[in-house]
Amino acid sequence: MKWWKTRVEPVPNANYGMLELESLIELTRSYDGYQREAAVVELVRRAEPKAIAALLVCSGDWVPQVSRAARQALATFMRDEFVAHWAQALPELAFVYRVRRTSLRDLLEAIESFLARNVEALERLAPSRDSWTRRWVFSLRLNQPLTEQALLDLLHRGMATSDLPIARLCLKATGRLQKPLHRLEVLEAGCRSRLPRVRIAVLRELLAAADFDAQPFARAMCMDSSAAIRALAVGVLTEGRDKVARRAKEILEQPTSDWRLRVCALHVLSLLGDSQALVFARALSASPVVALRRLARWLVLSATQGEAVETELMDLLADESPKVRRLAVEHIRRGAPLPSPEALMRLGLERRELAIDVMAVLRSGSPWDRLLFVLELLASEVPTAELADAVTYELHDWVAAMTNCYVEPQATQSARLATFWAQKAQLLPDKRPSGLLPYGFPKLIDFNLRAFHVI
Repeated sequence: MKWWKTRVEPVPNANYGMLELESLIELTRSYDGYQREAAVVELVRRAEPKAIAALLVCSGDWVPQVSRAARQALATFMRDEFVAHWAQALPELAFVYRVRRTSLRDLLEAIESFLARNVEALERLAPSRDSWTRRWVFSLRLNQPLTEQALLDLLHRGMATSDLPIARLCLKATGRLQKPLHRLEVLEAGCRSRLPRVRIAVLRELLAAADFDAQPFARAMCMDSSAAIRALAVGVLTEGRDKVARRAKEILEQPTSDWRLRVCALHVLSLLGDSQALVFARALSASPVVALRRLARWLVLSATQGEAVETELMDLLADESPKVRRLAVEHIRRGAPLPSPEALMRLGLERRELAIDVMAVLRSGSPWDRLLFVLELLASEVPTAELADAVTYELHDWVAAMTNCYVEPQATQSARLATFWAQKAQLLPDKRPSGLLPYGFPKLIDFNLRAFHVI
């Protein structure tokens, strides 16, 4: 808890005029509102600038008299010779901006107007340069009346940072530039930002501007590292699509190209709807690079139809990378036909590292296959800690899903479930991993099995 949110015990019969400065500042956090008010009044009388931090906190006090006295005191310290003390009190100033119990807008406007005249010294003397301080000082600079060149230099500096709020402030302030060429310079700098959110916002700004031709920027950003930016850039292209496609094919035809660039090229080729995209995707489906293999397998899966979809899904689920296996899970959740439950369960039992993904896929099928697969997992061998947690979650999720279930189990499912349930005591060994059904099987499993006449 921050110190300004704590309170101290009141001091009975305190002689405020005789107290030392540290003791007086401490009393501004007293439980007694009268003592807080008296301490603030004494601090004002002494005109001690070291009390600025405490007065900033008291300005948001819930007692109106304390708040009013603190605000009046702060007005007396808004002089240039006290800038160093204000710099030390920036963390408390950040607290004032978060006060909601009363309106401190007039106070904050006065503080901003005062500190804007001394922003250079304030930035130099600040003890810490945390994210709030950097943003606040930058906005303080930005909100002042600036010449065209000074504003241009400041916006260039802000666009080059890795701070998203500062870059957004700069993007919003580009409208203050009088010359279109200067606006274009700032937007060009934004296109080179290290932050994808800034780059896509700049591209949208360029597309919305009536006095700029955004097509050269769109063509240049087709190979951006962000998939969202690539999609937007390709989608707005009105000319030069063939040139972009040729560039993408040249990259894919060179095995020595950087894999990040090859991922961008393959994605762009698919966005352009080029007939060669699927050819390259099939050739890269076995790439050792996970990102490239995942994109290639996704393109192949999207183009697959009919009975071949099941084969492709099973191949995806057998992949070594969890990111690639996730493609199959998401594709089935979106409505793709579920592969054979028997084949899925057999895959999960033979390769237990795939069991969690198999459970995720089976959630789109029969609830009885879900339960059967979990029981078979427990019957084969004691699961690892990660799989144990997944099994625990799966059984509790199965119970919740059965609330709206009206699917009757098949005869084969009922027989196998009844066999496993008769041996449920052996399915949970005494030395089971921590987190694996610590209180045994949920009681509602037995209830649902009896309700559907499985047992």
